[in-house]
Amino acid sequence: MYKTLTFLGITILSLVVVGFVLLASAGEQNGLRLYNNAYFFLTHQAVWLGVAFMFLLVAAFFDYHRWRDWPWLTIAFYVVVVVLMASVFAFPATKGSHRWLKLGSLRMQPSELAKILVVVATSVLLDRIGWRVERFWKGALPVVGVAAVLMGLAVAEPDFGATMVIALTAGVLFLVAGMKIVHMGAMGLVGVCAVGTLLAFNSNRMNRIAAWLPSWLASAFGISPEMIAANAEKDANYQLQHALEAIRKGGITGAGLSRSDEKLGYLPEAHTDFIFAIGAEEWGLVFSIGLLLLFVTFFVCGMIISARAPDRLGRLLAFGMTFLVFFQAMFNLGVVTGCLPTKGLALPFISYGGTNLITAMVAVGTLFNIGRQIELPAARSNGTFQSSSFRANLA
Repeated sequence: MYKTLTFLGITILSLVVVGFVLLASAGEQNGLRLYNNAYFFLTHQAVWLGVAFMFLLVAAFFDYHRWRDWPWLTIAFYVVVVVLMASVFAFPATKGSHRWLKLGSLRMQPSELAKILVVVATSVLLDRIGWRVERFWKGALPVVGVAAVLMGLAVAEPDFGATMVIALTAGVLFLVAGMKIVHMGAMGLVGVCAVGTLLAFNSNRMNRIAAWLPSWLASAFGISPEMIAANAEKDANYQLQHALEAIRKGGITGAGLSRSDEKLGYLPEAHTDFIFAIGAEEWGLVFSIGLLLLFVTFFVCGMIISARAPDRLGRLLAFGMTFLVFFQAMFNLGVVTGCLPTKGLALPFISYGGTNLITAMVAVGTLFNIGRQIELPAARSNGTFQSSSFRANLA
């Protein structure tokens, strides 16, 4: 397990270093244009990294069993996040969405905290109800209700990206915990119909779908050829086209560090959601494959920790935290490469953004927490456990 934790630590360190080097280049132009400071985003990300590292330490050394042993702690966390998510509606909308709490120069996105919350709250509940998860009324439904509240608030913002992450993360935890497929299918169908209806009445999201789908498939979904043609020249398709152009320009070896053309005002979200495209342009296919391997390594380490966790709660928490980070990374790469419709999800550890970085670091800290405790039950059973020395060795 020490080797797994070592690999995990090296992987996260590598991702953070790559993210900072890439952000120094990708955020340069937007920093000059918006704040007259080429290193504005880099310096702010450095501050956020310091804060995120503190959260990682707390998550790594705060015994995860406390979430189960102290029910009030999970309840308090849930209430705080729900209140924060509801509070965003008191602030002016940004690009048509109420996603941010704005306190002076400080901005926070509560839906990012909801992603961590859904893993913690769902894991604790699934651990407490045990085999009763196979029941519907006294098992599955109450647990789904916990996630449904968070999804409802995310939809209301609207933030369909966070809604999707919350729903899928909860769904895989239900599956791992043993919830019946028929129960998951029924509730999933209700959720898909509800979100699909909301999407159908949201012109911005429909424009993105129209810009992404092939014309024949779009027509099958009732999207008119006129809408497809209109969106070909609009923002719904603009970023994707420039992202693909950046990847094409990068080729195998890339144009060189800080020599991207697309970051010069062509790709608006060059330092956030589409930062991968800048990396592919400057460092080429080598960067793309290397980054993919780092995230795959993270996933494998997380699955090993989950499989060897000392109890059910640890297995669920480790699985949920691993899926949370890995899914967002793969979805972001799918969007930037045109494999998925455009949706604003940051690339963990790489994209600019404080709340997302904190969320990713809490997930990593939780994995370290569980990994450090894997050997404890074996040591106790062998009669060799000595609290002070053994804990010191694990640390």
